[in-house]
Amino acid sequence: MHASKDRWMVYLGIIACTILAVTSTFANKCINVMYPKIAADFSVSVNATEWMTTGYMLAQSVVAASTAYILKKVHAKKVEIVGCSLYLGATILCALSPSFALLVVGRIFQGMAVGLEYPTTLFLILTQISPRKRATASGILGGLIGVAVALGPMWAGWLENFTSWRWIFWSLVPFVVISLILTVPFVKNKPQGTDSKFSFLSLALMALGLAVLDFAISSAGSSGFNWKFWLLLVGGAVIMAIFVLTNRNEKRRLFELDLFLLPVIACGAAIYFLAEGVNIGMQALIPTYAQYALKSSPFISGLILAPGSLLGSVGAIASGKWADKKGYGAPLLAGSVIMCVGTALVYFLQPFLNAGITCFFYIFQRLGFAFLFTNTIAGACSMLPESKTPDINAMFSVINNYSASVGSAVMLSSFSLTVGKRTGFAAVFEGGKVSFGLGFWLTLAMVAIAIIFYFLTNKRKAGKTGLKKLGRN
Repeated sequence: MHASKDRWMVYLGIIACTILAVTSTFANKCINVMYPKIAADFSVSVNATEWMTTGYMLAQSVVAASTAYILKKVHAKKVEIVGCSLYLGATILCALSPSFALLVVGRIFQGMAVGLEYPTTLFLILTQISPRKRATASGILGGLIGVAVALGPMWAGWLENFTSWRWIFWSLVPFVVISLILTVPFVKNKPQGTDSKFSFLSLALMALGLAVLDFAISSAGSSGFNWKFWLLLVGGAVIMAIFVLTNRNEKRRLFELDLFLLPVIACGAAIYFLAEGVNIGMQALIPTYAQYALKSSPFISGLILAPGSLLGSVGAIASGKWADKKGYGAPLLAGSVIMCVGTALVYFLQPFLNAGITCFFYIFQRLGFAFLFTNTIAGACSMLPESKTPDINAMFSVINNYSASVGSAVMLSSFSLTVGKRTGFAAVFEGGKVSFGLGFWLTLAMVAIAIIFYFLTNKRKAGKTGLKKLGRN
């Protein structure tokens, strides 16, 4: 009886965290549909509106990097309370913001809050759920996020017809409050502890490097691949190289980057990066393309994504059960192939696209992604001792968030750069062709990496052997 009560306490704690994770995803998908409306209200370009997502994801990436240390030292409850409170304040700021700059600031604070909260949710799943049920639990989280992806754009489109986009943010407040109320009694864990000290220098270098690389991509969208782009790109790469060297200090670092020397972890990280980058990029691009090229309303543009997202929710849960029974290699390979098929259909059959056909093709993209999303990080953790979970959790959270930031920036920048100052269907069609093609080639590369991952995971001792070679225990 006591064990059953403790188990339900764990589940309720995870549910408390999941509510905010799903709510934040819901908000992001609402905003994707409202890019044109927000751009018009504040008299800014569509390329500028990408900073609502890029800034959010960049902030989330930087803060998530700190969770490898924080979750070893601080109770998850305290981390979750801070995340909920910060998200609540940032959401109210977004709803009230009188300028585009303040709206971006509010989104950045939201990103910081989710950077604390989302890794905490995954950490609780990966450490408090039985390994035999871990992929299924992760799949349920992915499924709920898929529902948010489906409902968010429709809610935004409906609101646009009746009221202001600001009500997107007001509608989030009750769910954030519920998450906060449930967190206090039910989120419980004992930190593992660590002798190392937090590296503020590593965090600052990583934040600066990622920001400079994001600015490089953003500048390409407005002014092309000029000297400014290449200077920022090289500068960002140099700063990231210094970060890697600085972070090798075992007594003061963010997380254990040497884990990426394991081929199975490196392949999983690459799949994670490409899948999330293309996923977020397409979610930003398709509604924008639908409104400008297909002349769809914001509501219809959001509705295009709904069936794929809902079916993806079912796929996430099913693939989690599959991974629990048969391992992670096959679900990841299947998901990569399905996602590649979806991007190929949009790219090669672009002349025939309308709202209905685009909706059908997107089902493949989202279903494939559902097989990949939570299974990738759960699969990586299954290859390593539980003591490495905070490091893997933090590293994959950074990859997830930054790839989302890069994905939306690259897709919208390539679209904006191709369209330029031209107007009309031909210009928008050409912009879509370039961006859709980019998505296809990236998913094709992902399939190749997934094949390698499949064969690596067939070697049952891959994780242990790698750790031994690295001198870990």
